[in-house]
Amino acid sequence: MASGLIPHPRALSDGLASQLATMLAALCGAPATASATADRGEVAWVAQVHLEGTAAGEMAVGIGRADAARIAQVVSGASPEAGDETQAHALGELFGQIVSGFAGQSIASGLRLTAGQTRRIGETPRGERVNYHVQCTPDLSPVIAVWAHLERAADVAAPPSTDGRMAAAPEPRAQALPANLDVILDIDLPLSVRFGEAEMTLDELTKLGPGSVIDLGRSPDDPVDVLVNGRLVARGEVVVVSGNYGVRVLEVVSTPDRVRSFRA
Repeated sequence: MASGLIPHPRALSDGLASQLATMLAALCGAPATASATADRGEVAWVAQVHLEGTAAGEMAVGIGRADAARIAQVVSGASPEAGDETQAHALGELFGQIVSGFAGQSIASGLRLTAGQTRRIGETPRGERVNYHVQCTPDLSPVIAVWAHLERAADVAAPPSTDGRMAAAPEPRAQALPANLDVILDIDLPLSVRFGEAEMTLDELTKLGPGSVIDLGRSPDDPVDVLVNGRLVARGEVVVVSGNYGVRVLEVVSTPDRVRSFRA
């Protein structure tokens, strides 16, 4: 993840749900997919994920009682009537592997993810809740809830150290937006999407013709750059909207940084 870019919480939620589907597929030996759903399933267990690095915050995955019992059975061979301690251990082991796999995804680049406590639901986790239906096998297709709460690292106060002294101060907060910014908010700016870049010799350029292929040096899975006035403001994935190309934003530059880049 480029400096100054932070992932969108929804993109993190999608990625974590997708990684859960990948792990269940590996455990069950069957394909699995995760898709957002309006179904708000029961939440009995919550697994926490802590985030640090270019941004700080927390995520949580909630799962129902019956689904948790089935997952514990698949992970550790526990009986469906296994107690809370057995289920918590099995779920904690699974989510530890999920977090490790998720940390390797491009959307999590620049972040340090740590699996936290797996516990019975109590206080509702912070952040926007998104529900996903993870389809794997007829016996294991849970509906899960994912919460994501994210802040810029500079906006998170430094906690006191263990010896009682204050830890090093965080980086200064981003400069506040100008008070008179609303004067220019209706100005149109050119927005473009960059799929990749390449350098060519003049000889190669003269040989271009119909059917020529130019290697842009970017994997199809890599996010595309969203530019305004030639300045990078976000990264995202290409989607189709009403028959037209569009971009779903995955990472964004902070608002003050965006404004400063326009003025540079």
